[in-house]
Formats: sequence, C-alpha cells, structure tokens
Amino acid sequence: MTVTVLDGIIRATKQTGVMTMTIKGYIRVSSESQNIARQEKSLKEAGCTEFYTEKISGATTERPQLQLMLSELQEGDTVIIHELSRLSRSTKDLIGIVEVIQEKKAYLKSITDKWLDLSEDNPTGEFIFTMFSALAQFERKMGKQRQKEGIAIAKEKGKFKGRKTHLVEGGKEEARMNAIVEAYKAGTSIKDIRVTFKVGTGTIYRLLEREGLRG
Repeated sequence: MTVTVLDGIIRATKQTGVMTMTIKGYIRVSSESQNIARQEKSLKEAGCTEFYTEKISGATTERPQLQLMLSELQEGDTVIIHELSRLSRSTKDLIGIVEVIQEKKAYLKSITDKWLDLSEDNPTGEFIFTMFSALAQFERKMGKQRQKEGIAIAKEKGKFKGRKTHLVEGGKEEARMNAIVEAYKAGTSIKDIRVTFKVGTGTIYRLLEREGLRG
C-alpha cells in the first residue's frame, strides 16, 4: 500500500506488479442542504480511498466531479457508488458512463444495487449488465419506432416541428456541431468529444442521432 498527499487529500493506492490500482468513491446529493455522511461512510467501509463529491441534481449531465473522476481513471481502478441513483438517472446515461469506465479498463460496483458489479472477478455481473444493455437498446428501438410513427402522423397534420439540440444552427454553433460530427466519424470517443467541446453527453447523443450516426 502506498500513501500520498496531494492538495491536502490523503490518497492510498494498492500496487500489483507495475500497476497501481485505486478504489474511487463517487458521492452525489441533489442539494447543498443534503448530507453526504451516509454515502461517505458506506464507501469508506467498502474500501474507497479517494472520493469525488458534488451537490448537484442527477438530472443534469454536466457533473464536474463525475467528469473529473472519469478522466482520472487508470487501468485496474474500481469506482464504487452507494446506489445507482447517485451515478445516473437514466439508462442511456448509465450505459454511456459504463462505456467510459470500461474503455479505461476500470471497474464499477454499487453497494446497494448488488446486480451492478462489473469487477474483474465477477463474470456474472458483466453478463447481467450485458443483458440489461440489450433490453435497454431494444426499448430505445421500440421508442424510436413509436416516435417515427408519431412524426409521420404529425407531418400529415402539418404539426411536426422537430426536436432541437442545445446547439443551434448558424454561425459558431453550427461550426461546433459539424466539428462534433466529424470528430465522432473520425473515431473520437464520446468522452473525449465531451471534454474537447465542453458539451453534455445527452446533447452529443441527440446530435448524432439526428445525423443518423447512432441508433
């Protein structure tokens, strides 16, 4: 075990061969008045030695501490959350976050939601999440089919206006949209696009879906 102090924060890491692994805890409450003590206690008991804490609504994709944690993940690290709702409020958001974690060859566990255990030695957890993702994808396809049918009906009635992203057409914003699309086509990950263009995951997904690049 190696202990270091950085910016006044004590960080303990476990070394296996040449790889240094850290158990990171992500804590979120929705408002300044809410207490983080319960989450912090459970994460410490689970072995977390490094914490990322924020007081912000889970409905927004703009969560600075979450993005910082994801950017600092190293191979072999494990992210632990007290419960799923602290990390994500939607299936799409959860899958996107898991994709980033797995791209880093790191792991994710939830203390309360036992099924969410994507640790190295738990193939069952990986299988369950794969099935969960497949069902979510099926539901999205069904939703899109219903949406297409609704749009077709609205167009017939002359009432369809379309859905806009937070980015708008025209000037710098349009150039920004085009740059995001080209970056994705070139193979840039959603995480890197989010950081480079300072735009939320949901906005990126809506833009790519509008361009027919994601189903």
